[in-house]
Amino acid sequence: MRNIDHSSPLFLLVVASVVAALSAAARAASARDVQAIQPNAERAAHMQVHFSEVMTVHEAVIRGDLAAVRAPATWVAEHDAPSSLPATSAPFVAEMRRAARRTAQASTVLEAALGTADMLKTCGDCHRGLGTRPAVGQTIAPELGGLVGHMLAHQRAADQMLQGLVEPSATAWRAGADGFSAAPLRSERLPDDAGLTRELVASERRIHELAAQAAKVDDSSARAVFYGQIVARCADCHAVHRKVWGPSRR
Repeated sequence: MRNIDHSSPLFLLVVASVVAALSAAARAASARDVQAIQPNAERAAHMQVHFSEVMTVHEAVIRGDLAAVRAPATWVAEHDAPSSLPATSAPFVAEMRRAARRTAQASTVLEAALGTADMLKTCGDCHRGLGTRPAVGQTIAPELGGLVGHMLAHQRAADQMLQGLVEPSATAWRAGADGFSAAPLRSERLPDDAGLTRELVASERRIHELAAQAAKVDDSSARAVFYGQIVARCADCHAVHRKVWGPSRR
């Protein structure tokens, strides 16, 4: 049997198409029943804590720090939902726990990245299903040149894609995907190491390819697949080159 390259553009497009087809019918069937929920302070506080833990997982994944993923992902998997959540949220709570367990048990950064993207997507699915759309803050970074400026541009793009998953927002998603289309890094901006340069150039090229494909995807589950792949590529580079660049613990 021929080996399948699970990171190839063709494979990802097939996965995206299948996932889109499977979820489209479910979305259409439930759209008639969507009702906006009323504001509730207890629920809002719980959701803020919950989102903070998911973002702790997300940051650990981006660092390529698989060990730091497990505790917050386990918390999300085991934490009880507030009583103020409507009964219609139960399927989303169950799906969030499943995605969190998958993330906590991941044996590779890619598995953890895909699980994390699934959690973020579930946030958005729940918001859509309950008729609410919370604002997701973004990091405001200065416009800089060179390597640092390029990485900050990547961060802004990733933040917009994350916003697109969580709110959910098609506009934010496409803006983030388009944000990865910035001009590639030039060799003079990179560390004076031929091996590092080759790896970084290859990783960035792959991220640009994934983002270009992601911009064309409308289904939330398919978007999560692409986002997980992009984050995993970022994490691979950060994990290898942490002594040179890359995010550190806050």
